[in-house]
Amino acid sequence: MQIRHLHLAISLLLLPTALSATAGALSSAETWKINAAAATQASKQGHFAEAEKLLLANVKVAEAFPPKDARLPRTLFDLAQVYRAEGRYSNALPLYERALQIYTGLYGPESTELADTLDGEAGLYTTLGDYGHAEQLLVRSLDLRQKLLHPDDPDIAESKNDLGELYTATGAYDKAEPLLLTALDIRRKHGEETVETAQTLEALGALYKNTERPKQAEQSFREAVSVFGKTVGGEHPDYANAMENLALICQAHRDFAIADALLNRVLEIRKAAFGPEHHDVATSLENLAVLKRDENKPAEAVDLGEQALAMLEKILGADSPELAPALNNLAAFYLSGRQQQKAEPLFLRAIALDQKSLGPDSSEVGTDLNNLGALYISADRYDDALKTYQHALAIRVKVFGETDPAVVETLGGYSSALRGLHRDAEAKQVEDHMREIAGKQSVTVSR
Repeated sequence: MQIRHLHLAISLLLLPTALSATAGALSSAETWKINAAAATQASKQGHFAEAEKLLLANVKVAEAFPPKDARLPRTLFDLAQVYRAEGRYSNALPLYERALQIYTGLYGPESTELADTLDGEAGLYTTLGDYGHAEQLLVRSLDLRQKLLHPDDPDIAESKNDLGELYTATGAYDKAEPLLLTALDIRRKHGEETVETAQTLEALGALYKNTERPKQAEQSFREAVSVFGKTVGGEHPDYANAMENLALICQAHRDFAIADALLNRVLEIRKAAFGPEHHDVATSLENLAVLKRDENKPAEAVDLGEQALAMLEKILGADSPELAPALNNLAAFYLSGRQQQKAEPLFLRAIALDQKSLGPDSSEVGTDLNNLGALYISADRYDDALKTYQHALAIRVKVFGETDPAVVETLGGYSSALRGLHRDAEAKQVEDHMREIAGKQSVTVSR
């Protein structure tokens, strides 16, 4: 039974603004400058609601400036960044687009301001899982920065870091690693203990985790937690994100007590930063639910999974494709607790959402179908299981190739369905094929 993960929480800081205050009445320019600096400080502390209020006020101020004044697009960009941090993606996107339009009118097709905005908008698309669109924006941003800036400029490191994170998310690890290592090298030249250095350490940790280098992953996450703690402090969402990644490594090592303590602390931080109902709070609940499942506490896993799904439905709407992982996971928790009747409609709903948003042959649909097949096996519905595993197998072979562990997993379920139907000769053929694949994998590893 495979658990699917929600999108990771994002990390961002607003561009710094110098603070200048004068006695007496303030001009609109002075008001803008003070609000912008206060918003930057609030963002650094994770107080995004406060930053939002300040920036909304600044939008009104900046609208009155002359048409060619750059403070309006700058404010729109900063507000978009805050909306993205708050999970208000539909509010953020038009602000990025408007800022891009204004900057292009002011400076033409090549400017550092344009590159900054492209990078920010790409982060939004990455969060939404639209990696193709995000890659186009990030490549364009990097090209602009490399053309306009010194090779060791921090903004070039930002582009390489963000593009490396995207390639990690899409499994293009050979592209991701050199970008992230270069980003870390540049950022360390500007300071060993900075927020930016911590962000790249965290990104490398994710890469090492996905490429089965657990010791390097744990070390990178520990360093990221330490640096975030010294820079943004132990109440900031960025600190929570790094701590969450470290917790998941501990969980993989079956250090459940440590993982539980870390994940509960992450939940506390996110509730304090974002309020009790937020996408990142739901992610915390989901991760705690998976932990309880791994600890063989199905009732607690179900309770947490139900809370996470209800929160996401309220935030995203009942038809959002982002609900599919939470639906799949809650169904898996129900199945672990022998509540098959509750599990089946959730699996079917997850399949429908993934097919609509990702296509009928996506790996996520394959995972959903594989999990549904396990439900049918547990309910002795072997005809349904066989059809479901056949569908899952076709997708997984197409996506991963015939020798991938995911394919072997589905073959195991397919064999169980055949055994349940007393088609033992066919089941034996499938099992022989599984052993043949396992033999090839062991030879590959030994080489």
